[in-house]
This record gives sequence, structure tokens and C-alpha cells, in this order.
Amino acid sequence: MKRTLIILSSVAVILGIISFFVVFYGGGTYVVNSPLPSDSTYSSSTANTASETSSSTLAEASSSASSTNNGLTDASSTLAEYASSYSQSPMTWMEGSETIAITAATLSGSQLTLTLAVQMGSVAECVPLNVRLVADEKGDLAAPLTTQFSFPDSGTCEGTPGAMYNGQEIVFAVDPTTLPLVFTTGGTSNKFFELSTTSQGGVSITPPPTSG
Repeated sequence: MKRTLIILSSVAVILGIISFFVVFYGGGTYVVNSPLPSDSTYSSSTANTASETSSSTLAEASSSASSTNNGLTDASSTLAEYASSYSQSPMTWMEGSETIAITAATLSGSQLTLTLAVQMGSVAECVPLNVRLVADEKGDLAAPLTTQFSFPDSGTCEGTPGAMYNGQEIVFAVDPTTLPLVFTTGGTSNKFFELSTTSQGGVSITPPPTSG
């Protein structure tokens, strides 16, 4: 009996050794992860579709931006501008001891700018800004957006005796559809003049008609 147990034990050991060699040295097979099959939900066609969608979205955004920019350009191009500089002033008047002359005019949309030259008299004084727009047929007057003259040497409306100040500006908010526009110099001179545009893109300043 004892001999039989020894023989069975020996057989078990031999079988164990054989099994070890079969498992670890017998060229067993190994499973390697394979790439996704061609019909996978994440295929190259899906990536291409996403890319095409992104490109399409960018193209639409670019087109929209271009359209917006063109709209802004078109809007700005409709803003008519008329301008003239005068070698000989079409309108001059006295304001106290000073002589004032219009030297240029610009109408841009609803903004009118009159450029003036102010020749000071023999005394230092503040030159009042009395020019007004005749707003309606009743004779109501509209003041300019500019509140006063500002001379460079004083920073105020007080000028130096004998000095000539070029480039003084008066700005009005106007309705360009109501041309011609009528103005008065105000003050003691109280002269009237009429402003209109020309077909050549200029600004014409003339005395108002005396009849009609």
C-alpha cells in the first residue's frame, strides 16, 4: 500500500512538470486587440462628415460677416458729402469791432460746418457767436451746436487786438432734405444768407432771393 502511494505521488509530480512545460513553453496562442471594424460607428466617413460640417459652418460665418461688412460699406457710401472752400468769401459781416467772413462750408449727412475767419478790431474783447439757422417759415431760429468762438492764444472768445483767426468753425445739425437752408448772422448786422448744394458736390452761399 505504501509502495502504491509512492508510485502515484511520483506520477502526479511527473504530470505536473509536463503540464508546466506545455503551458509556458508550448507556443500557446495570444489574443491581440484588432483595429475597429470598417463598419464601426466611429469610421473615417464620420470624421469626414464632422470636418465637412465644420468647414460648412465656417464658410457660412465668413459669408455672413462679409455680408455684414458690405452692408456697412453700402450704408456709409450713401452718406452724401458736399464741400467748398472760397478764395473770396461769399458772406462777410461786422460783429462789434470785428469783421467775420465765411471761408469754407461742408455738409456731411445732417451736419453742416461753416469755417470762418475773424479779424479782430483795435480792442481786446469777446466776439459773440450770433449766427443762427432759420428753422421754419415762421422765422424760428435754431442755435448751432458750437456755443462760442475759441481763439488759440486765449482759449476763450476773447481775441487779441489786430489778430486774424482763421479756421474758426460753427457746426449745425440740419435736415438736408429741406435745402436750401437760410441763416442769419444775428447781432447788429443781422444779414441773411442762403446755403444750397451744387451738382458738382460743392456748397453755394448766396444772399436770399428778394422776391418769390
